[in-house]
Amino acid sequence: MSTGYLPVELLCNILTRLPVRTLLRFTIVSKSWYSLITSPNFITTHQLNNNRTTVSNNNRTPLLLMVRHCTQLNQYLCKEHYSIRCDNDTFDEFAKFDFPFISQCSHFNLVGSCNGLVCLFDDHGTRTFIVLWNPSLRKSVTLPQPRAVTKSRGHFGFGIDPVTGDYKIVGLAYPYTDRFLEVELFNLSTGSWRSINVGDFSYVTSPHTQQAFLNGVVHWSGYSSYKVGGSMHNLIVSFDMRNESLGVVVVPPCVQQYWDHIAMRVTIFRECLSFLHPDGDYSWCLWVMKEYGVESSWTKQFTVDVQLGLGRPTCFRGNGDLLVERRDWSCREVELVSYSPKSKLIKHLEIRGTRCSFYVDTYKESLVLVKGLNEVLGRKETSAGAVTCQGTSVMPREDDEVNGKRKKMKLN
Repeated sequence: MSTGYLPVELLCNILTRLPVRTLLRFTIVSKSWYSLITSPNFITTHQLNNNRTTVSNNNRTPLLLMVRHCTQLNQYLCKEHYSIRCDNDTFDEFAKFDFPFISQCSHFNLVGSCNGLVCLFDDHGTRTFIVLWNPSLRKSVTLPQPRAVTKSRGHFGFGIDPVTGDYKIVGLAYPYTDRFLEVELFNLSTGSWRSINVGDFSYVTSPHTQQAFLNGVVHWSGYSSYKVGGSMHNLIVSFDMRNESLGVVVVPPCVQQYWDHIAMRVTIFRECLSFLHPDGDYSWCLWVMKEYGVESSWTKQFTVDVQLGLGRPTCFRGNGDLLVERRDWSCREVELVSYSPKSKLIKHLEIRGTRCSFYVDTYKESLVLVKGLNEVLGRKETSAGAVTCQGTSVMPREDDEVNGKRKKMKLN
């Protein structure tokens, strides 16, 4: 391909270092530029450069955080708000997105975020709708219906195969009978689900647990079933996206027998696998695995005092501060605040929403899905543009939807 002025290698070297919004504008320069920017090799190189910049910026450029919170519209409906914030002192708003879907429940559940893709699912009754959404591009795909997870209690995990670069979603289905755990895996490259044989895996993910994705592995808080030693104990359940296998990470003995496994939260602290768990009635304790996979490297980092009305932790910031929900006693909402474990000071961020609706995770803009359509994989859109799956819709949300009226409209 000839650009007329620059060798294609030099042009690629320049363009792959530019932000996504600039590259989107450049796709209309010419057909050759469009073909270059939307090519798989360019997208991969751009993502690698983005990752290298994040690792080597030495705090010169603030990291980005995706923040979701909900506000109550009426008795039945919530409005979901998504924004990208700079992880700096002032928590500046980098971008704000119109969320294009309507949940059949109160709001979507977020599985995780990886390389600019956000995985969400909406679970109601016997149907589970899973969406991969790139908010920076306003592109999305809705996955085919998984088979096993819709028939029992389960969890999803989202990440990337570090070798092939393929995005995968794993579904864990815990039947209400005594049958074995069923596992399904979705590959974005193939657009389909397939079953994974895990044998008699007798460990369970905790209800409402959120994932932590690190080193190509998804982690959830969990516990052993009564089949293992006749009693339950805390642990971390993992799924390796490369080997496509389940595993267990053993937590320190002093917290293994803690009864409230539901409250234990797996997270990432300064690029290390970590978890928070209640330490008495008024504090949270952070444990960090200094060397991944080495049980003896677990270290008790610090304790967070929650007597000042601090509630559910959401995410750690780059400076070690903790983003946490705090009850606003003047109304029924909660606010997102930044808490410093060192100084024990609280910084108000002026973001309020409904209880347990806050989700915060690191975010990197990417070109993944740049050539994709807003579609259902394996299905066709209706004539009205609604994303459908076996007769039920995950619909876009209108800006003026205040009274709960739902009208069919095309995604952007």
